[in-house]
Amino acid sequence: MGATSDDLMDIARAGAERIDMPDTGVRYPSFGDIEEQCAAEYDELLDALHDDELFAPADVQRQEEIVQRLKELLGDDDHELIEELVDNLARQLWLNQEAAFHLGMAVGLRLAEGRRH
Repeated sequence: MGATSDDLMDIARAGAERIDMPDTGVRYPSFGDIEEQCAAEYDELLDALHDDELFAPADVQRQEEIVQRLKELLGDDDHELIEELVDNLARQLWLNQEAAFHLGMAVGLRLAEGRRH
């Protein structure tokens, strides 16, 4: 069995303790700031998730090999279609990550405030 939610939260909290809070003009740190300041914990979280038997590791090199192979199989006219697919998938992953980050921040704030309802 992989890491539990408690295990993942322990890793995440260790990173959260190291965050430099933004200036008074901004209430919350950005995902980019947190990703940069908590790079070690972020990598540890990804590794823990990849070790779980439910999640196969993402292999960026293999993804690039598949894209190149698909381009070889398709004609030159369809290369743009493959690039569009890759770009669209990258945008979708980014949107999912941003949504999860902001939802996580909101849940964390609610827990910190002690509200249960």
